[in-house]
Amino acid sequence: MVLAFLALSVNAVAADLPPEPLSHAGMVKAAIEQYIVPHIDALKAAAKPLPDAVAEVCKTGSAEAKRALEDRFEKVVIAYAGVDFLRFGPMLEKGRREQISFWPDPRGFVSRQMRLLLLSKDEGIANPGAIGKQSAAVQGLPALEALMHDKDVPLGPDDAAHYRCIVAGAIAANIVRLTAEVADEWEKPDGWADKMLHPGPQNDTYKNESEAAVEVVKALIVGLGLTADLQVKPQIDSKVRLAPPYDKSGLQKVFYATSVASLHQFYDVLDLESWLPPDRLWMKDWVLGTWRTIEASDGVGGRSPNAKRDDAPTLREVFDRTNGLRNMVANRLSVSAQLTVGFNELDGD
Repeated sequence: MVLAFLALSVNAVAADLPPEPLSHAGMVKAAIEQYIVPHIDALKAAAKPLPDAVAEVCKTGSAEAKRALEDRFEKVVIAYAGVDFLRFGPMLEKGRREQISFWPDPRGFVSRQMRLLLLSKDEGIANPGAIGKQSAAVQGLPALEALMHDKDVPLGPDDAAHYRCIVAGAIAANIVRLTAEVADEWEKPDGWADKMLHPGPQNDTYKNESEAAVEVVKALIVGLGLTADLQVKPQIDSKVRLAPPYDKSGLQKVFYATSVASLHQFYDVLDLESWLPPDRLWMKDWVLGTWRTIEASDGVGGRSPNAKRDDAPTLREVFDRTNGLRNMVANRLSVSAQLTVGFNELDGD
């Protein structure tokens, strides 16, 4: 009876203890296995049918083919929005991120470089790898979007669109190549996932588990900065001249919603809150309220259909809350997790 009572007492005490925080190694493993690799694979899969969709439009010019291409393009943009903030490793190497999605583009490089490319009429652009030697501005999704939505010379079987179709096909194939490269560089033996999961003295990038954990936390901070500074701020600050992402396709709201939902998922996977001491547990409620606010917005000043609050937050509130969450992660949650993320290039007001 005494032993049974002691066992019950120990179990009761254990039940009252807070859960162990996710270790730095566990944080990295969770980030890679639960988020990064699945989303990179989703981008690769979404991009694969793109060349055939372009080819069908150029062959028939039918409304059905055009709708199919728009649908396929939207799926790729949505998948890309889920990994846009992973600006390290394979995305950073060889400028793949800019090649897949050259945005922001405040100086209009996409339109300028596309105009030069179309004037060249060089059909060698269809050769494997040829488009990859051009400016990053004409290699990816924004360049393809520009061709898809050119009302003067729409893609189709007409002679006037012949060279544009060649370029569009080359861009679509290039997007497939780039997304496949990113996936392969993450997942191959001794690839980036292995590099992050096995830090040590011989590792040329991550010497310990904490350095790898800092990398994924910085990605979250960068993502919050991208949403606040590039998607929301231009709408509330007239001094910031920046077209919204994929507005020609009407995908600004979708891009915003996917960006925010993806960052929320990544935040949950990292489980930084498990490191909070008892006197800072209030931060959980603040963070929860912040996610509800930024997810209640449609990204352009209206209310999201999936909002968990009755009203639409103003864009100023969304900007301030997103920035507040960025600072919370960088200066409080990461500190509680014994990680030093330091400044990054996206820290703003």
